[in-house]
Amino acid sequence: MKAKASTSRPRRAPGRPTGGLSQREALIDAARECFARHGFAATPLRQIAREAHVTPALAHYYFASKDGLLAAVVEERIAPLVGSLAGALAAAAADPASALRAFVHEYSRIAAENPWLPRLILREVLSDGGALRERFQEQFAGLLEARLRAVIVAGQATGVLDPTLAPSRLMLSVLSLCLFPFVAAPLVSGVLGVSLAPASIPALAEHHLAVLTHGIGRLEP
Repeated sequence: MKAKASTSRPRRAPGRPTGGLSQREALIDAARECFARHGFAATPLRQIAREAHVTPALAHYYFASKDGLLAAVVEERIAPLVGSLAGALAAAAADPASALRAFVHEYSRIAAENPWLPRLILREVLSDGGALRERFQEQFAGLLEARLRAVIVAGQATGVLDPTLAPSRLMLSVLSLCLFPFVAAPLVSGVLGVSLAPASIPALAEHHLAVLTHGIGRLEP
C-alpha cells in the first residue's frame, strides 16, 4: 500500500523568530524613540519591545541586550544621517559658499524630518554621562569637524567669510544655529512663533545663512 504524502509544514528551528527584518527594524525605531524620549538608562528593554509590538525575547534574539540595540541605532539610524551631512560638504567642497549653504540646509532638513535626533543628542551626547558621548565623538565629530573646518578656512581665504573670526568659534555658531531650534522645539514654535514644519525649513536655513554671512547689524555702544 502506497504511503500517504505528508501535508505538514517543515519544522522551524526552535527559538528562531518569524517576521524577518520588519520586526528588527521596528525594534530599532522603537529604541531610538524611547532613548530620545526617556534616555538610555531609564528605558528598559521590555518597554522598547512593547512599543515595537514584539516580545522581549525577540529583542534579545536580535540584539542580545539594550547596548546592542543602542549600537544598532547608531549604525543604522544615526550614521546614515551624519554621512549625508558629510556628503553635503564634500559635494561642494570646491566652492566654500555653496558647501556651507548645503550643510546648513541639509542639517536643518535632517533635524526637521528626524525630531528624535536632536532630543537624543541632547540627552545622550550633550548631557554628562550620556551613553553616546564617547561614541559620537569618536565616530562622527571628527569627520564633520574636519570637513566643516576646511570649508570655513577656505571661505575665509576667499573672502566669503570674515577672516578675523576663529574657525572653531565660527563652527560653534553654525552648529548652534542649526541645532538649537530643534532641541528647543516647544519654545521655538510655541513662544517665539517660529514654524519648524518641513515647508518652513528652507526659509529657516536661509535665515541662518544670512546671519552667518551678514550679521545682524552694528551693535556699537
